[in-house]
Amino acid sequence: MALQDRVAKLIAELPKVEQFPTQGVTLFIDLERQEVKRAYTPRAVVQTLLAGRGANMFYLYRLLDEQLEPLDPDVPLIFGSGVLTGIVPSAARGNATSWSPESGVLMDGSAGDYFPSFLKMNGIDHLVLYGRSVEWTVIRVTGGQIEFLEGRPYLGLDNDDLRTRIAVDMHGTWARDLAMASITTAGENLVLTSAIMTGPKACFARGGPGAKMGSLRLKAVVLQGQTHDFDTAQPYKGYNKAIATKLLRTSVVKNALRTMGTPFLYRPSRILGAMGTKNNQETTWTDRLDAENITPYRPGMAGCFRCPVNCRPLNDLHGDPDDKYGRGDGPEYVTLGKFGPNLGIDRLESVIRLNNICNDLGLDTASAGSMIAWSMELFQRGIITIKDTGGIDLTWGQADVVEQLLFMMARREGFGNVLADSTRAVERGHFPPEALQYRMAVKGLMQSDPHDARILKAFALGLAVSTRGMDHLRNRATLEINARINDDPAFKAELYGGPVSAAPNHYENKERAVRACENVYAVGDAVGMCRFTTKLFNSPSLPGLEEFSGQIANVTGLNFDVEGLDQVGLNIMGVERMINARLGVRRCDDTLPDRWFNEEIGVGAYKTEKIDRHEFDQLLSRFYEISHLNTDGVPIDEWRRELESVLGA
Repeated sequence: MALQDRVAKLIAELPKVEQFPTQGVTLFIDLERQEVKRAYTPRAVVQTLLAGRGANMFYLYRLLDEQLEPLDPDVPLIFGSGVLTGIVPSAARGNATSWSPESGVLMDGSAGDYFPSFLKMNGIDHLVLYGRSVEWTVIRVTGGQIEFLEGRPYLGLDNDDLRTRIAVDMHGTWARDLAMASITTAGENLVLTSAIMTGPKACFARGGPGAKMGSLRLKAVVLQGQTHDFDTAQPYKGYNKAIATKLLRTSVVKNALRTMGTPFLYRPSRILGAMGTKNNQETTWTDRLDAENITPYRPGMAGCFRCPVNCRPLNDLHGDPDDKYGRGDGPEYVTLGKFGPNLGIDRLESVIRLNNICNDLGLDTASAGSMIAWSMELFQRGIITIKDTGGIDLTWGQADVVEQLLFMMARREGFGNVLADSTRAVERGHFPPEALQYRMAVKGLMQSDPHDARILKAFALGLAVSTRGMDHLRNRATLEINARINDDPAFKAELYGGPVSAAPNHYENKERAVRACENVYAVGDAVGMCRFTTKLFNSPSLPGLEEFSGQIANVTGLNFDVEGLDQVGLNIMGVERMINARLGVRRCDDTLPDRWFNEEIGVGAYKTEKIDRHEFDQLLSRFYEISHLNTDGVPIDEWRRELESVLGA
């Protein structure tokens, strides 16, 4: 069945009026025909999956044809805002969902800045985009109305220049009456590490969303104006104040996120001996990249739509206005690790500059940094040579070479064409098969953060079972390294729904920690909450299911208790696994890179630690059991039928 027919069939089943106060419309946009159709997410779907990431999965499940390829224009790209996005403090996020051209499994990324909130405030919950534009196109949304604009004038523009040009052409001001999701030249060139940018740094990054948007010949979606006045129950304002107060009083927010942002995480990983270095051949690096050392280059902090935390560090290396990459936003912890120790670079100024280049080029720093590190290890081992790289010396620690490689990757020039194919480099004939044993990826997606998880078994399990590949933001039990929690078994059991071993390197009951985190984080995405201000990610004191339940009731009139929301989180994971099963994912894919099974940690208090295959397999089985998954890692029959009754055929 052609996608247009699938869309028509689905729309015929969907409500034509909102199902609760504050619900936005779902717009189905056929880019080839420049047609727009409108409907609403059914109440039963909202009760099962909420909005944002959750309802995105409903639309992908119904519209995906797994017989195609990810970059086929009949595979939709879906944007969704959370049910509380733009309404509750720190709920400024949305998701972009499709079939990943990078990994070949589910693609789903979260981003903030202003785009998801402006989408919601234009009365839109979801955008379902499909069909390849005849010519490059920009979509402009004003007051919920859609215009198709000529995109060719913006081709070849990267993030900084595009944002400058759009603001002038649209007569708008960013963060006041203008927001955008856009691609750079990397997305135009179908680079598999390319992101969809939503701000100077913020982006939907993981799995190649920029390439997916580029495959539709869509340069940007521009949102202009804030038009929707939400009719909400009066108590929500008091709850908002309570949530903001809770956020700002939490130690990790007050003492770390508001002052230095996520780079505060670099130091504890380094001290633990778990900092992925030189493609995880080593696990410790210099203290010169500690967050405190960034302070002289941090002129201030910024944040997302109406977020009281403002965790995004700004940077200025030397105050020279003529140096385009001497100032910018970031870096985050991920970029600090992926372009510092992972590439053997120990000069802080170099890492900051590379961060600014990635933001402008629209590259996912996790995949781009990992791909370069993988190539450097292959070069180190003689698996590829200077002949393969076009004369480029891939010795570790050369920031100037890395800078050159980033531009080549974005433009698919020379060896950059190899880098642009990311994890698929072996499949596409760039590297020999033996290269796979050094690839730090799960389900075809490079590791998202620089933490080496051979020590922390809950971290390792989370990376293995993540539905979008090797990514910590799906389910990381970060509190495993919190001494206060590990010293209080009763408190830890209360957090995770049962006893969990206090030893970070033990396997006992770590499945409970991952299951609890995965549920809470999935609900957080479905309501639009930032991961860093969601309970269990960095603190047990941040807003969680109880607070989400109260505000959902106040804002939407829908009633969920804590157990009901916990089930929503489980449901989202279940549908994602049903989608992945259609894409060929099985138990054997819920695994880890060979290196972590075969090679021991070489330094620190946990020297000689690695992942035991037998213990890990038992841990995975226990995770499947408490997650209501069968031996293939998909929902058991009874639960699957319940989900299918809501999803439809």
